[in-house]
Amino acid sequence: MTEDSVLSVVRATFEEMTFLDVGPAGPNPAKVESGPILFLPYSHPRVGSLSLSMPKEIKFLSSENIYGESWKELSSEQIDDSLLELLNVLVGRLLTLHFGEQSGYVMGLPTVLFDEPIADHGAETQDFVFQIDAYQFHLTWSEVVP
Repeated sequence: MTEDSVLSVVRATFEEMTFLDVGPAGPNPAKVESGPILFLPYSHPRVGSLSLSMPKEIKFLSSENIYGESWKELSSEQIDDSLLELLNVLVGRLLTLHFGEQSGYVMGLPTVLFDEPIADHGAETQDFVFQIDAYQFHLTWSEVVP
């Protein structure tokens, strides 16, 4: 998967769901704390997973724009739900691009992880870095390749 094709999907998904402009990573990111990781595994036609590590600033902005109100007025469950739905749509689009329109795939449930996911032996991993304003975030794609 090329960085340009992944950027195109990430950009479209964030613009449609959160109204935030995503670009490639810049040279001087803001220093921030990432917090929990959004994770979604898939099991067919290959085994893999995608995880999204975002600073709290992007998480709060995304949730605010999805709900149309300040993140301070939202419960932690509402914030998590909005971000997990964002991840679900993003992964669905990426897997469709990866495997093709006609190919089926099986996704697991999106979850919030408090530690880095354990790497699967034999999996190839790609890390994509993007930026919203001065804040960078990471999409890590891991897949077992036959």
